[in-house]
Formats: sequence, structure tokens, C-alpha cells
Amino acid sequence: MSILKRITLISIFILLSGQILLAQNSTFSTYSPICDTCNHNLNFRFEGSSFFQNNEYFDPFAYGLTGIGFYIQPTLEYYFMPNLRVNAGVFALKYSGLDKFTQVIPIFSIQYQAAKSLEIVFGNIFGTLNHNLEQPLFRYDRFYTNHVEYGMQFLLNTKNIKSDLWLHWVHFILPGDTAPERLVVGNNTLIHLYSHKDLSVNLPIQFLFSHRGGQLEPGPHYVATLFNGLTGLKFKYNLNSFSSLQFQPLIAFYYALNLPDPGRPGYQPYKSGYGLYPNIQYTFHHFNLMTAYWYGNKFIAPEGEYLFQSVSELNPNYTEAIRKLWVSRVWYNKTIGKYLNLEVRLSTYYDLHHQNLDYSYAFYMLINQDFFLKKYRH
Repeated sequence: MSILKRITLISIFILLSGQILLAQNSTFSTYSPICDTCNHNLNFRFEGSSFFQNNEYFDPFAYGLTGIGFYIQPTLEYYFMPNLRVNAGVFALKYSGLDKFTQVIPIFSIQYQAAKSLEIVFGNIFGTLNHNLEQPLFRYDRFYTNHVEYGMQFLLNTKNIKSDLWLHWVHFILPGDTAPERLVVGNNTLIHLYSHKDLSVNLPIQFLFSHRGGQLEPGPHYVATLFNGLTGLKFKYNLNSFSSLQFQPLIAFYYALNLPDPGRPGYQPYKSGYGLYPNIQYTFHHFNLMTAYWYGNKFIAPEGEYLFQSVSELNPNYTEAIRKLWVSRVWYNKTIGKYLNLEVRLSTYYDLHHQNLDYSYAFYMLINQDFFLKKYRH
């Protein structure tokens, strides 16, 4: 059985066992639910963000980049039916200090409420930090560097299970193209196990299949599919109405379903690995404090933050089988008025082997709002 068939069967199984909903990030969520009273409405939606993120990384594993600028995504949305919405517009990314836009991408999506608990999205999906993946699996900077994800997405919601299942077709190829085909299949599911008074216990299940290669590009052909998974438990205790304590003992996995030979494109120095990621988070009003320990053993994650990995983003020949980090993060997030989400964040990564401190600080402002234009009578 081919790798893509395996991925498809696993994805269908998760969907049919089914209780899926987009996991929300309070600041960076761009998800917009279907409005069942908006039949034949024409709306203007404006999504945009100004951002400043400075990664002061001195470790030999990740680039220390500074991202400052903005993106805008104006679209028109029309409700053909109470459960069917179409969005069309444009995404534009502009970095400060550059005269031209770095990305200008057409936007088109179809969002269908197939059942009370099921939404299907085709085209531009609700991606990046909407997936709410843990940082070893998904790098935070992708919110602005790779904001647009095209493919398909299944969003379901029931009482006890919430999850997001998606396919992101990263790079499409035609006969004669020299770059490899690339796609990502992912899922984030949160299963509610127990609750009593102020204590709740949940089971997170996250996975990513990162696939590269295909038969259309000029030979020699290669196909490489890397699997990343993460699971554990999530304990949350509400101290009072405005503060809570959360503890997550997590374990992450890496496995190469197939790899090219050494020296071929897509080769990786390790075929399998894992990471331990226990973390604790305290929330007080809009302030959040998190501290975590990371132990990685031959761990590789193509979509994740390279500081957690055993391979280097700077030099593909540089590896360290064992990675030990002490991670701390403090952030403030708040919704101002009705339209504006704000977050200020400071993160530190202390490498216990190199005794080196890397850090990043960021400031984000995000708007995502629709405005009614006209209702068409039929």
C-alpha cells in the first residue's frame, strides 16, 4: 500500500470516529463559523495583522531572524445558502524595509456546514496557528511567513471531542517541474476524559505527515514521508474565576516512513526519534506563564521549531542526537473592543548541553471582522 493511501485511510478513520473541531488559539484564530441567518448576504471581511518578532537565536540549530511588517487579507463573502459560504479576495504580505510585497496570493474558499457538528472547507483553509499544534511540531513564525494554506479541511464538534483534520497542498507540480511535490496532512484532536468541579482532564492527539517527492519531476525520483505525532494528558485546575493552572506531560514522536539513500535529496540522518515535553502553565486574567523541559532523542519535525530538533536548519550536516532545553514563556493577550486582538510575548530557550540562552520577543495585533454590505432577495 502506498504512503498516500495509508495517510488517506488514517485520516478517514479519524474523521469517521469523528468529533472534530478547529482548536482555537485566542489571539491568532482566524476561524469564522457559518452564520445560519445570513442567507444571500454579501459581506466584506477584513483580516489583517501587524507583527514584530525578533528571534535572537545563537544556537547552531536555527536562524535568528527578525520579522516585522504586516499582512492584509480583504475578501468578499457570499452566502448562497444558510449553510454555504464562498470567500474570494487576496492575501498580501509586506515586510518593513522592503519596497515591494513579498507575497501576493489570490484567496478562494468554500465553507459548507454539512451537519450540525461538521464543517467542510475547500480552498484556503483555516491554517497555521489555527491548528493549535505544540511548538516542537509547528513553528510559531509560520503565522506570517506561511499564512496561506490551500487544500481541504474537516471541522467537527461534539460534546467530548474536538479536533481539526486537514490537507495542505504546499507545492503542486506539473510534468517537467524540477522542484518536488510537497504536501502536509495533519490532525489535532482533544478528547475530554474527566471533569469534576474545577478539575478537567483531556487527552491531546496531534500528528503531521510531511510528504515530498513524486513521479512527475525529472529523475532520479525520490519519495520521503516523515511522520510526527504528539500525545499525553492535559490537566487543568481552575483556581478561581480569573486564574487557572495547567499541567501537560507530553511525548512527541518522529518516524521516517521511507527515506532516500545518503546523498540523495530528502535524506535524513535519523529514521526515528522521540521527545519528552512536560510543561506547566499558569494563567491570571490576560497574563500567562509557561515553563517546560524538552528532552529530544534523534527528533526531526519539518514543520516544527528547529531549536527542539536534532538536525540543524543552518547546516544540514550538523546533528546532535540528544537535545536538552529548558523553555520558558510569558505572554499577555487581550481583545480590545470588538475587533482587535493583541499579544505581547517573550520566550527563552536554555540549551543545557551548550549552556547557551536563546530568546525571542514578539508583538502582534490582529483584526478579523466581517461587515454587512447587502442582502439579495430571491
